[in-house]
Amino acid sequence: MPVTILLCEGTDGSPDIRLIAAILRGPVVGVLRPSGGKEGFRNLVSNLRAGDATKSVCGLADGDFPRRPESWVAPPLCREWRLSVNGVETMLGWMWRRKEIENFFVDPDVVARAHRWDAPTKVAYASALERVFDDLACVTAARMALTAHAPSRNRVDTSMRIDAGEAEIERALRRRAAEYNAHANIDEDALMASYRACLVECRSGGKFRASAVEVFAGKDILAKIQQTAGFSREVKARDALVERILLALAGDLAPHTWLPEWSALRDAVGAWSPTTAPE
Repeated sequence: MPVTILLCEGTDGSPDIRLIAAILRGPVVGVLRPSGGKEGFRNLVSNLRAGDATKSVCGLADGDFPRRPESWVAPPLCREWRLSVNGVETMLGWMWRRKEIENFFVDPDVVARAHRWDAPTKVAYASALERVFDDLACVTAARMALTAHAPSRNRVDTSMRIDAGEAEIERALRRRAAEYNAHANIDEDALMASYRACLVECRSGGKFRASAVEVFAGKDILAKIQQTAGFSREVKARDALVERILLALAGDLAPHTWLPEWSALRDAVGAWSPTTAPE
């Protein structure tokens, strides 16, 4: 078995573990284990790789916001997670094509399949979701800009109130830059310029808006659905929605076929080995 341990973000019993366990069911991976969270995830995989008994450890990380939004293009269906240290690049595993695991729980194809909706119901849901994306454009652009300007050695809080208006968001960005400049350099003018550039791409017609179900924050989308008219009660009940999807995946004989990226990940994990992995 090529991958003896696959580490992922989340905790025991979390949606992350349950979703991955469903789509990788069968002789694809030895043990699926939660890493506990984002902090130290890369080091955990690297340190485990150093031991002979655990050299076949890989990780599956969240996609997160792009660090270089100006040059972002849609990633491949299966995205490798690579780390470069002193010019030496190592493949640690894979990254979700989407910002985070929650993005899957709002995807029209996934939601419709889990609820066994007919075509008109799915279209109505997708239409309502477009209004959510429109409303989250400013918040998403701000979070992307903060991610792009976060110093590599200092973590920056990118959280924003999902119902904040444009003026409030601009004030929050300037305040955030001033706060972090006490111990890390964030150029306020560059941050604001990046925000405005991202905002164009997060609005209708922009590249991020066209891929909103993948690149907008899934947690923000789920939260905004609760505030938006046009969604049925079965969708507005967040925990029930997630549980319905997870149970549907667990009960399907081939859940990885629901999305092309799930099939691509399953194929990549199954084909990987420490001797053939590109370095």
